[in-house]
Amino acid sequence: MFTGRCANVAQGPEGGPKDSIPPVLLATIPEYLATNQKPKRIKVVFNEYVQIKDAAKNVTVSPPSLRRPEVRTRGKGIQVRFEDTLRSNTTYTIDFGEAISDLNEGIPFSAFRYVFSTGPKIDSMMLTGKVFDVFTREPLPKIVVCLYENYSDTAIYKTLPDVIARTDSWGYFTLQNIKPVAYHMVAFDDKNNNYRYDAGAELLAFEDSLVIPDKVVDYEKVLEVIEATDTTKLLARNYQWELHAFNENVGKQFLKEYTLTGARKLTLAFNQRHADIISFQVNGVDSSDLVKERNRFNDTLIYWITAPVVPDTVQAEITYLRTDSLDILSPFSTKLKFQKPKKEEEETNTKKDKDKKEGEEEKKETLTPSITYAAENIIEKGLTFGFNTLPTTIDPQLIQLWHIDDVDKQQRKQEPFTWTVDTIKIRQFYLRAKWQLSSQYELLALPGAFTDVYGLANDTISKKITTDDPDKYSSIRVNLTGIDSAQQVIVQLLDEKKTKVLRETIVIENKKLPFDYLKAGTYTLRLIDDRDKNGIWDPGNYKEKKQFEPVEFYALPEGGEKITLLENTEINQDIDVKRVFARDRRKEIPALEEQQYSHDDHEDDHEHEDGHDHNHDHSQNHDHEHIHELKPE
Repeated sequence: MFTGRCANVAQGPEGGPKDSIPPVLLATIPEYLATNQKPKRIKVVFNEYVQIKDAAKNVTVSPPSLRRPEVRTRGKGIQVRFEDTLRSNTTYTIDFGEAISDLNEGIPFSAFRYVFSTGPKIDSMMLTGKVFDVFTREPLPKIVVCLYENYSDTAIYKTLPDVIARTDSWGYFTLQNIKPVAYHMVAFDDKNNNYRYDAGAELLAFEDSLVIPDKVVDYEKVLEVIEATDTTKLLARNYQWELHAFNENVGKQFLKEYTLTGARKLTLAFNQRHADIISFQVNGVDSSDLVKERNRFNDTLIYWITAPVVPDTVQAEITYLRTDSLDILSPFSTKLKFQKPKKEEEETNTKKDKDKKEGEEEKKETLTPSITYAAENIIEKGLTFGFNTLPTTIDPQLIQLWHIDDVDKQQRKQEPFTWTVDTIKIRQFYLRAKWQLSSQYELLALPGAFTDVYGLANDTISKKITTDDPDKYSSIRVNLTGIDSAQQVIVQLLDEKKTKVLRETIVIENKKLPFDYLKAGTYTLRLIDDRDKNGIWDPGNYKEKKQFEPVEFYALPEGGEKITLLENTEINQDIDVKRVFARDRRKEIPALEEQQYSHDDHEDDHEHEDGHDHNHDHSQNHDHEHIHELKPE
């Protein structure tokens, strides 16, 4: 009943200048860097009311516990209440990250870590680093970086880490106040917030060898206020380690599904990539009458039956490498009975009943491929023919390509062409010719040019083709050097955002690589060290201690990765592949005019065996709450 009379403590009087000053930290309870403490809760006190954003994801307590601490605002401050008993003789850090801001205007409080110890000393070492997406090489925010004193292969799946930190918006992390011991370092995007790695469901990065902290915490620097809007200073932070996160292809290998998706089309779907088929045989069908088709990752296979007669009931026997109970790939044989999906049977019967009318001739089915092209790469790729079924006969003599005269459209000249099949997609073909730009063509496929595995043939197909003005296009000419004799490199031309592969070429030797007929715009060049030479990028595997195939972007000599291409221009780039893969982003940190912090600046400044910073007076054996005033400089 008194609600209408209550003052709003979250909002001052209207009018006056807008608040642009972030909250000021006044005190901590217990004091910052206090020792011999086992508090049930800690408090962080500010000069004004504050708010905390998504504490479960943004506030990180290290070492973590099974039951997460409760983090909430309380008066002009924040309270962290521990639900589990704290570990003995352990240094704790509470990283508030970018979660705190003032209540009225949302002005952020700079990243802050609160530190205390349940034992007689504060651990004094630190590690810094950045986490990148391995495929885009962009920094990853909100990644949990973990240190383990337990070196077991199962520790990251089953146990809580000994130290954790979370990357900020720039992918940067600091593992602060840690022991001078050897750790196993792992990072993952902890989607379910359980501080354990969920294989296959989360991004993963790991160091092959153990890491030993060799830098001492410089409190002047770790407490330095860097505004969230100060991009230059945030990017100029030095760091020691680079971690590269990828999605593992993990899980057991087995035949997940097999279906008869057509009278002559048998589809096998496996649970993992790179299915290894030792043998596959259809009962009553000669092996020479089976055509195998696979997708790029070799986890889906299609067998087409080209025999004149197909058994009424399709049964087969397969032997392949399957994961056994010991997680080992070993030969496994089984019999398969293919049945037409009920839904497909119903649709087929319904269509037949609907189409069949008394006294009406049944409509003849024909084979009609999709014919596509892109004006910007028709010179390189030509026309693409895609078939829904397997073509068994293609007669190029029944395919004609006509060049239409630019002046007299009635005048036509037949052009020669070449016809090739895609090396992986066996139902995709390319028609290439000596195309003239700013010209018109007509493609004509006469009846019977294509016949598929079901005996269906095409009717007459006609398609108009127009090529563009060459002045609209530009080129990037790449001179590749530094490729080892046994090396295979995948070179990809991407868009500015690194999300779309526009061109891709596999290279096995030093050569000049043209990317012609490009539209004006911004591009990037990605190189993949295809170590297993399968033509695709392969991620790592933690259990096998196998890292990903190296991926790197070409950096321009003047800095940056984006190649700006103007209309009707040609850019030449000399790329040393060896140098590209040796790129070290830690050496590309922009310098500031003012002196920047370097981890090497303080190696000899903190050689105290007890781990204390002797500029601080650490309170011992507190029986009551003590407010430590933080004095501003």
